[in-house]
Amino acid sequence: MAHKKKGGFDVTFDATSDILGVDGLNIYGGVADIEQYVNGSAFSVNIKGKTIGASYAAPMGLTLGYQWSEEDLGRATGALKYTNHGYGVTFSINDDLSIGYNLYKSTQDNDTDVDLEASSFQIAYSMGGLSLRIA
Repeated sequence: MAHKKKGGFDVTFDATSDILGVDGLNIYGGVADIEQYVNGSAFSVNIKGKTIGASYAAPMGLTLGYQWSEEDLGRATGALKYTNHGYGVTFSINDDLSIGYNLYKSTQDNDTDVDLEASSFQIAYSMGGLSLRIA
């Protein structure tokens, strides 16, 4: 079945270090409610989503981040909801070299709950106009 967006709303916020009074701190989030129609005519469900996250660029080149999100699919059967968590840390060794690690976890809520987990390491090097990035 093809689903088509007909209406809804999104509300987001972004509180930066200027508002929070802590250099390098950023907090953000949002909510959404989207009407879904089946085959462009009959109203089906509202998909509701919410997210919140924060990042902190600490002194000495360390940056930390976290994000949580949830998407309620508005269904009575099958995949009902997704809950997600993402973590990340990067470290700038110098102006040209940085390393990082990310971890992402997602849970699909249904009769048999399905979990997904992915992680990655990254390294990036730049010199002038040349960049080398490996993940």
